[in-house]
Amino acid sequence: DLILELEKRLDQTLQSGRSETGSPGQRLMPMLAQARRNALGLIEDLRQTSEQARDLANAMDFTFLLDRQRLLLSVGFDAQSEELQPYFYNLLATEPRTAVFIAIANEDIPQECWFRLERPFTRDHGHPVLLSWTGTMFEYLMPSIWMRSYPNTLLDRAIVSAVRAQQTYAASKGIPWGISESACAKRNEVGDYHYEAFGVPNLALKKNDAEPMIISPYSTFLALNVDRKGSLANLRRMKALGWFGSYGFYEAADYTRPRRRAKCELVQSWMVHHQGMSLLSLANFMCDNVVQRWFHSDRRVQATELLLQEKPVSQTRAA
Repeated sequence: DLILELEKRLDQTLQSGRSETGSPGQRLMPMLAQARRNALGLIEDLRQTSEQARDLANAMDFTFLLDRQRLLLSVGFDAQSEELQPYFYNLLATEPRTAVFIAIANEDIPQECWFRLERPFTRDHGHPVLLSWTGTMFEYLMPSIWMRSYPNTLLDRAIVSAVRAQQTYAASKGIPWGISESACAKRNEVGDYHYEAFGVPNLALKKNDAEPMIISPYSTFLALNVDRKGSLANLRRMKALGWFGSYGFYEAADYTRPRRRAKCELVQSWMVHHQGMSLLSLANFMCDNVVQRWFHSDRRVQATELLLQEKPVSQTRAA
């Protein structure tokens, strides 16, 4: 406890008479005591939050979301009609693979569900890459906050190829890279920012009518462990462009319809879940993949992680 040690040393100094009445040391003592109480309170709040999150995770049951004919998870359940929605998560290179993996690890659904996730792919500048639904960085990289990426596997190559495709696309526009679902400069009648899934067209099954030009900094944080040098350079570039505010990087920079002759319009807001993904990605980056190590320490995950080591099929014709 650094605060407690500092208190002891300061108290010794005060007791020895080397500190005068009203000195900075005397004024600091009650502040240190309050800081220690605050720290202990925060630790207890985090402990309780951790226990609550663990209880919620363990209580999850994905069984009722499974379509047993398709062996796919529905996007949702209508509680009023007690019916599954007739739409399904069916792509490997999207964020729902996290739910599929956890449901398998928890034995709510069979392992076969993993292999029912489709693996369509294309080529981007000569490199094979798995297709996602909208071509967002989020779809490819968000699951990697928790789930390990094993070298020379299908998912590892998909992640690396997606980052490379994002970088190439942005370079062709002369702008920083990193496109995901985010808010943009478009607003509704009450002034709220519009939110949408923006992605790179070459990576998307669902094509956007217009070329997306909305860059979200959190997308680069997700890529820190994929391209360390490139990600840090991109973040420094964004900061130099003035994209950093009171609570960190802004939500996004919209290059679609810039006003007042500016190159882009900043979306000056902060979304909690994007900030959270950034912080978790930073934790992995700076602390030897601490979030991944925590996730894979669970025995249920260890019994299922072989799914993440799927090798890419060679000599496959691109779409």
